[in-house]
Amino acid sequence: MHHFIYTIRILIHLCNYSRFLLRILFFVHVCYLHTLRALILNVFFLYILNLMVPDVSFLICSFVSFYVLVQDTKRQLLQPSGTVALPALPKTTKPLDQKKKHPIRFWRVFVCVVLIVIIVIAVIIIHLTFGRKPSLAQSNTQEVAEQQQQIAYGTLNNPALSCLDLKNSTEVTTDGYYYLKPLGTLIPFQVYCDMTTAGGGWTLVASVHENDIDRKCSTGDMWFSNDQPEYTMSRNWENRNTFGRVDQATSADYKNIGYSSMKASNVMLRHVPNKTPVPRTAVEAGLQYHTSNNFLESLGGNLFSTYTQHYPMNPKTSVAYPPVSDLANAIAALAPNITAGIPDFYNYDYGSRSNTLRDGGNGTFSTYGMKISFQFSAGRSIHYDQEYKFIDTNTAMTSRKSHPFILVAAIENHNFKRFGYYRIRSQRAEGDLLMSYNGKITDGNFELQYRARCFYGRTVPSVCDVVFAVNNTKDWFSSTTFYLSDRSIKSYRSFRYDCYIFNYARRVMFGYTMLSRSMGLLVTQPQMETALRKILQPFKNYTWPGQCESNHLVVPVTYTTGESNLSNFVPPYMHSATTTGFLQIRAESYDGTYFAMCPAVRLNNCDGQFVCIGGVKNGYSTSNACNDLTDWNGIANNPDNHISKKYAHSKADIKSTIMIFYR
Repeated sequence: MHHFIYTIRILIHLCNYSRFLLRILFFVHVCYLHTLRALILNVFFLYILNLMVPDVSFLICSFVSFYVLVQDTKRQLLQPSGTVALPALPKTTKPLDQKKKHPIRFWRVFVCVVLIVIIVIAVIIIHLTFGRKPSLAQSNTQEVAEQQQQIAYGTLNNPALSCLDLKNSTEVTTDGYYYLKPLGTLIPFQVYCDMTTAGGGWTLVASVHENDIDRKCSTGDMWFSNDQPEYTMSRNWENRNTFGRVDQATSADYKNIGYSSMKASNVMLRHVPNKTPVPRTAVEAGLQYHTSNNFLESLGGNLFSTYTQHYPMNPKTSVAYPPVSDLANAIAALAPNITAGIPDFYNYDYGSRSNTLRDGGNGTFSTYGMKISFQFSAGRSIHYDQEYKFIDTNTAMTSRKSHPFILVAAIENHNFKRFGYYRIRSQRAEGDLLMSYNGKITDGNFELQYRARCFYGRTVPSVCDVVFAVNNTKDWFSSTTFYLSDRSIKSYRSFRYDCYIFNYARRVMFGYTMLSRSMGLLVTQPQMETALRKILQPFKNYTWPGQCESNHLVVPVTYTTGESNLSNFVPPYMHSATTTGFLQIRAESYDGTYFAMCPAVRLNNCDGQFVCIGGVKNGYSTSNACNDLTDWNGIANNPDNHISKKYAHSKADIKSTIMIFYR
């Protein structure tokens, strides 16, 4: 429509200039009768009056021409002396050799025509240059306003500030592609607007699309960041970079300048299958939800300012280990009470070596005594009263030379190592009897599993090697999938007892104690459980450090699609570790890796790699939680180290795109 109106305006201007030229041509024939002065006056008045009052200019100029013509005619008819000049008689013959000459009137007309052409060109140039300049320079004039009214709002030539602005300023109610130019931006850009969901006015600013879930920290993913020197990835959650195309937002990562420049109040997230045409995403969405509390208004109006100014994702450069020294001291302080329930408890002799019970006294051990080693990804031979730290599993361990001997290891295991074990090598004489126990003790939210092997039956002190594991799923967020297993291997006068903790134990206390009775008396299972119940008491006062309890933002959301399927969206083993109905901005893992957001859930522990997106790798370990969708496939560390699929999302979730809208 606006093209048609523009064409009509051009035709009107052409008609005006044509009328102007016709008036000029009228004065050309007048110049045969009167002087150049009349011509100049006519042209001058014609231009001035044509600008002021075009409809009467012709009449006024004609009157002036007539007046000047009368005055010039009088002067030509009168001689200077006052006599009347008689016209000369024409000559009837000319000499044959006389050249033909143009009359004076011809040259007068010729000069006038040239001057007219020059004046016409000058007038047109002046009119085009100065007559229209104010209307182009002043954007608030009536002409510009009329033109903008004729151009649809939200188009390239008349972009809106946001989809919400477009919806409120017009009666646009159709989802589709529109042009925006938020305040502070220089060039309009095309976006997709959702004008129907939850009141409409949503602007698509970004999308997260996993390039290859099996490749960790690959450059095909735009939403993760790796601070290691060999990587050049930037933190695109925290900068003004743009990438991708809006019409391909479900086929590759996408981010427009509106992510960092628009001012919004709320966000909406939409999960759709990869390669879904963008206009079809509202229909094909498997999960969709939005915030309603205007949380962005206090955070700068967008996610860019939220991350850069309030919740920066600066990864940790060192790891914090769970403390174990005070816990070991607390258990050792209870030693007299622990042994009080075991009649004839034998206080073995530690000897002079720091890592071996050389004899134990009274023939408890033979030549090489007893030695303990610990293995969990990395291993150590235990030196009594020493504290050890294992960075790969974030495990801390220490022991106390009390009676009974106490060894305790706090296993964080953020890298999900599958198993660890204690290995006890004992030198005993022939003729021992062997007894094994296993069981479970519960006390409130605490659970203690144990395995034991006991030597008894001779006149030398008996020995019971007891391995136990303590967990608390509510307060420590311990894993529940682990279990204990043991085996005994006998060679000549040497017994090896291996007790394993299997299946990705996390936030679990893994301990060992040695019980003994005089004269080869057997430590019974009830006596052992009584001692273990007393050992359990200090654990009830232990607070596992909340390494991921850093500054983060949790915002409630309203689901518009897929709320009934949330139990399928969250991996089975993450149900207790998450709470649905929220969007979490920034989360932290046990190893210090940060994640940009946790879609649709609030994280209750530090396993963000299984439910959050956009990992920012820590600066000290080999953690690979840096995909766009991190470990949504349940793989930790590398593709060869599979965790139970109960930590994994469905294939449909992994092959989906998460679209991010502002309003």
